[in-house]
Formats: sequence, C-alpha cells, structure tokens
Amino acid sequence: MQSTETNNRPEKTGSLPKVRASTEPVPEGDREFEIDEEFLDDIRELIQIRSSASIINILSDLHSPDIADIIDNLANEDRLFIFELLDDETASEVLLELDEKVREDLLDQLSHGRIRGIVDELDSDDAADIVGGLSEEAAERLLDDIDEKDSQTLKELLRYPTDSAGGIMATEFVSVKKDHTVQKAIQRVRKMSKEIGEIYNVYVLDEDGVLIGFVPVKDLIVHNPRRRVNKVMETEFHAVDVLTDQEEVANIMKKYDLITIPVVNTKREMLGKITFDDIMDVIHEEAEEDIQKFAGIAGTELISHGVWDISRRRMPWLGIAFLGQLLSAVILSNFHESLEKIIASAFFIPIIMAMAGNAGIQSSAVVIRGLGTGEIWEGMLAKRVVKESGVALTNGLVFALLIFIVGWLWIDDWLFGMALGFSLLIVIASATIVGATIPFILTRFHIDPAIATGPFITTSNDALGLLIYFGILSLLYL
Repeated sequence: MQSTETNNRPEKTGSLPKVRASTEPVPEGDREFEIDEEFLDDIRELIQIRSSASIINILSDLHSPDIADIIDNLANEDRLFIFELLDDETASEVLLELDEKVREDLLDQLSHGRIRGIVDELDSDDAADIVGGLSEEAAERLLDDIDEKDSQTLKELLRYPTDSAGGIMATEFVSVKKDHTVQKAIQRVRKMSKEIGEIYNVYVLDEDGVLIGFVPVKDLIVHNPRRRVNKVMETEFHAVDVLTDQEEVANIMKKYDLITIPVVNTKREMLGKITFDDIMDVIHEEAEEDIQKFAGIAGTELISHGVWDISRRRMPWLGIAFLGQLLSAVILSNFHESLEKIIASAFFIPIIMAMAGNAGIQSSAVVIRGLGTGEIWEGMLAKRVVKESGVALTNGLVFALLIFIVGWLWIDDWLFGMALGFSLLIVIASATIVGATIPFILTRFHIDPAIATGPFITTSNDALGLLIYFGILSLLYL
C-alpha cells in the first residue's frame, strides 16, 4: 500500500489520517528493518513535542511487526500516543504482534469504541484472543455491542480452552455441498476472498454439515466447471477434534506438511480451520515454554515485565535449588561434626555454587531467547544488565537472609551466618550479571550463544563463586 503523505501538514493529531502500515513486499536482498536506541530516542523526542505528522511519515513506511517492535520498547504513555495514530486495520495487526503484557496494558487504556473497531478487523480466532484478554465487564459490553452473529461466534470460541484446537481455530472457511458444481465452488471462493484473505482449500460437506472431503483452490481451475465437487474432491484428509491440544495439532501439521487443517466436533461436523501461521505461533510458544522449564523459569517471562514480576517467576525454582543443595550440606556435615568452624564452610560450597549456576542460567536463557526472536539486540546490553541487577539483588537478599539464619543456628555463630549470607548475595548478583552479559559478548563475536553460553557460565561462576566465598571468609576469620 502506498505510504501516507504528511509533508507540510499541521501537527494536530485530529487533523491527520491514521497510519496505514506498508504492505509492500520487501525486495529480495534488502535488509529487514531493525530498531536501535538511537532510533527510539528520535521517536521519543517526536512524541515529546507531539510531532504527529513526522511520526506518521515514519510509521507509514513500516510493516506492522516493525511498528509493534517500536511500541514494545517505549514507555507506557508513549505507546498509547503511537498506537492512537494507527488506523483500525493496522492497529489490529500491530496489536497481535505486541508483547503480551504491553497488549494488555494498551487494551486497558483504549476506549470501547476503539476496541470495537479493532475487533471488527480481526479474524474470529484473533478477535477471540483479544476479547479473552479484556476484563469480564469490558468483554460482555463489547460482545453485546458488536454484530449478533459475530458475537455468537466469539462466545462459542471463548468456550474452548485457549491451548486447544478450538482455542486457536478460525471459523471463517469456504465450504460447498457435495452436489454443488466446480463453478459454484469458484463463485464461493470469489465471494469469500475479501472476508477470509488467503484461501487454500474448499471444504465439501454433506447435508448435515459433516466434512467429507476438500478441493484445493488451485485444482478448481483445471476441472470442468459443470462437474460435481464430490467427483473431484480429495476424500483422504486429516482433521482434528475441537478439543485436541494445540501442540498435538502442530505435530500433525508438521508431520504431514499441511498448510491448513479442518477442525471438527465429535459428529465430524466442521467448525473451523487452523492455518500454518497459527501453528507457527503455537510452535514458538511451546518452544519458549520448554526453554523456560529447562532454565527453571515459571510461567511466561516477557521482556517488558518489571523486576518484581521477573523475581516472582524465578524465585520458586531458585527456592527448590536452595533446598536441594541445603540437603547436600546436611549430608556432608554428618561426616564432619568434629571439624573446626572454618572447616564447616565446606558444607555450604554446594549451595553457593549451585545457586550461582541457577541464577546465571536463568538470566542467560532470557537473553538468548530475546536475541533469537529479535526482542533484544546488541545495543540493549546496559539496559538488560541494569534490569538483571535489580532481579539479582531481589532474589539474592531473600536467599541470603535464609542462609544467614541457617548458618547462624547450625554453627551457633552469627558472624559465620553473616559471611554466608553476604557471600550468597554477591555470588547470585555476579552470576546473574555474568549470565546476562555473556550471550551479548558471544553474539558480538558471531558465536551462537545458545550453544556456547552454558560452558562459559559454568566455568566462570564456579571460579568466581569460590573466590568470593573464601575471600569473605578469609577476611572475617584469618
């Protein structure tokens, strides 16, 4: 689509057309758009002086995912200003690309009319995701205000679990009866093309709405227009039940190399379809979940989350590691009850080293994921280290207090407990910062951080942890 002209126009937002994101294909060989801190600073300055025309001029040349990247990295009030410059169609596309927490914050600030305009532009599956993220009161008001048929469709979709086939399917699809002709099927495709967009298959249903076959759109043009579709349709096909888990759907589509798959109920009545772009999102979500489980991060941790949100997600898994390594210290102590007080420090080496390793892995996993998805880039090193420092201090203080109490009561020496607590605080802080920094350094030297970060963190944290721990003990006791 052509870019919006904005030169020599007044700076008042109300007098300007909304931004329509570019739909021009990226020429082969052109680099994709990348934002950096300098670009974001320019955008922030334009927002500060409310230069709407200049911002529109910049955004109108960008694609929706690029605009979403910009909004994700702005302060809350700046995000709203940018978002309100978008037309409903572009706003709907951008909203789906935003960080989950940013999307929720924006929806809380948007007017009812604005949300309705955006929902009207979305396919049913995406609209259901947006409505599902609203408060109960806002969702009910919206469902009462939109077209009755659309409202009924969304209510039906919201009944299904979000991670099921029903939760990710779209109810828009092209279907014909089995006794219809090829010509009729082509007419249906033409009629539905504006509503659905990309159409890959025409589904064939019997009199009861049961799915009995399909015809690829590309095959329609090679058949005699007068032939019945039941004579040319494919009768061997894959379909999934509406309650099938989304990960299983992804595996089926990947295994059989499917572009789209129909969704049916127990009676084999067709309810909707799932396309490959929906499955790409599912694969991405499931991969992130697996990585987070591997790293010991509970729930979904987003780049935009604050220090306390991130600490709350990581703390339970650090707590499990803390208790597990404390057990190792108890076992070791049973064999060294007669050792001197300073020798008792050996009992706590597993705790110090394991806590450092877990903290380092958690911070590095988030950075590696961000670098891989483009949510984090090399210029964000300082910003990320500052946030990770806050997380490290929050978690470090909690477990430092716990190990101080354990050391004091166990050895009956508050000074020894203090040394343990202070050591653990510094070790967790340093390991977290190292874990966040190493992926940036490896990326700078064109080394894959996903492969190389682990050994670097293990080696550096072990050495650094022991140095800090015995260094503090030596200062206090020797």
